[in-house]
Amino acid sequence: MTAAPKGPGRPTALRALLAAAAFVLLLAGAAGLARVLQFAYATPTVSEYLEHLGGAGTVVPAGELTYDGHNFRCGRFPTVLNAKLNDYGAAYFGFVLLNPDRFATMSPMVKRYAYAHECGHQYVGYDEGEADCYAIRRGRREGWLDRAALEEICGFISRSKGDAVHAFGVRRCEMMKLCFARSRPGREPL
Repeated sequence: MTAAPKGPGRPTALRALLAAAAFVLLLAGAAGLARVLQFAYATPTVSEYLEHLGGAGTVVPAGELTYDGHNFRCGRFPTVLNAKLNDYGAAYFGFVLLNPDRFATMSPMVKRYAYAHECGHQYVGYDEGEADCYAIRRGRREGWLDRAALEEICGFISRSKGDAVHAFGVRRCEMMKLCFARSRPGREPL
């Protein structure tokens, strides 16, 4: 049996070919990752988001969304309905996102809170706690949130295990109760 040749030859060429293939795969993966991150951390426009969905979403102009006889509005910002969204709602700067199938399963009060929370991201940024407080202040100011309604919302939120950006549900509820205590019905500026 003879030993593998040392120096230039077949094993070195194979290593170079494998290295080049790995580099090409790395570039392809980076390009794909960049596209995913564009929608995770960037702020696409409504048309870019719809293009990303392949036309599967529906745009509801600002102020025209209704559920359970209530009008849902977020200033000048439209709402995009996306049945493939993996949550009840979300937000990119410039528009609110809802999964209409999941959203429809919530009680009317929880819907109002959830929409106000997602709308809050338009005004307070990505901070989830601030978006919760925005929703509470808005509900108090508009008159649809009282203590009983807050308890209903907390019953829904408290089941949440939390994630990388949301505190676990019981903690979120505690913080929302603080926001509620600090706000005044009909008077609190957003």
